[in-house]
Amino acid sequence: MVYDKARFATPELCRLRSEAALQRPEHLRNIAAVAPKAPIPIWLDLNRVSGITAPTLLIHGRDDRVVSFESTLFLAANIPDSRAHLINRCGHWAQLEHADEFNRLVVDFVTHH
Repeated sequence: MVYDKARFATPELCRLRSEAALQRPEHLRNIAAVAPKAPIPIWLDLNRVSGITAPTLLIHGRDDRVVSFESTLFLAANIPDSRAHLINRCGHWAQLEHADEFNRLVVDFVTHH
């Protein structure tokens, strides 16, 4: 889930994430059922993506092993008013791994949209 395992994948965080996941076993079943169909998230109706009219910010960790970069590229190419940002040395949890940059991107996006 993270690029820098020593810094972010602490035993405490792993325990907390595990406990949170176990509270919603239906979510685990849903993810296990769809994971082989990646890279595009199947819970998204691909035919409706181009109809999204809200300004959209996409933030992707270059080293994300959960969601492929192709998924972000697809969304950026098909959502008319979208912006995609790629963060180097970052896994799936950009908001944790690069909190300052993530927050700056979100604040700037919300401020200007």
